[in-house]
Amino acid sequence: MAITIDDYLKKITTLAGGRDLSVQWYRDKVREIVPRRMTESTIVQSIRQGDSSVRPIYGAMNLFFYNPKHEETLPYYDVFPLTIPIKRYSDGFLGVNFHYLSVPLRLQLFEKMQPMAQEGRLIGWNRVARLRQVRPCVKRYLTSHVQSRFLKIEEEQMQLAAMMPVQRFRKAKSKEVWRESRKLIAGAG
Repeated sequence: MAITIDDYLKKITTLAGGRDLSVQWYRDKVREIVPRRMTESTIVQSIRQGDSSVRPIYGAMNLFFYNPKHEETLPYYDVFPLTIPIKRYSDGFLGVNFHYLSVPLRLQLFEKMQPMAQEGRLIGWNRVARLRQVRPCVKRYLTSHVQSRFLKIEEEQMQLAAMMPVQRFRKAKSKEVWRESRKLIAGAG
């Protein structure tokens, strides 16, 4: 059986042993333990085997498989969004997808959003709209285009999950997406 994302998260958490270690320590462990390029089948298997739900878990970080409605017209998109949902719609939700930022910017955004998150409760657009880093990350997801269950990332593992190399962009490389995101953030007034 393949090692799942949850297995990697638990292994690194166990190595930390409850100690309050630096972000750099966690980043080093992710680089050391997690394969640089996890296969898509491993990611899908992780979603299936983990603590998952048919609906997004509000106030928590979710990982899922997604095929956008307008994929042919989008300049690029992430097929494995790592999101915190911020608004409900009758046909889906609005979410903050951390994968649109490089790891250092993901961690900065996560630190700003973490105090707002409470499982089961919406953070809400009005609360995150003022955060500069959120601008390239807010995406609309349609339920009819979600191709898997929603893997719930436990609160104590959210920061670590944000460091995992599971983004899968179509039509552009991660570094190109992150460069465009930095431009968008810099232009945010």
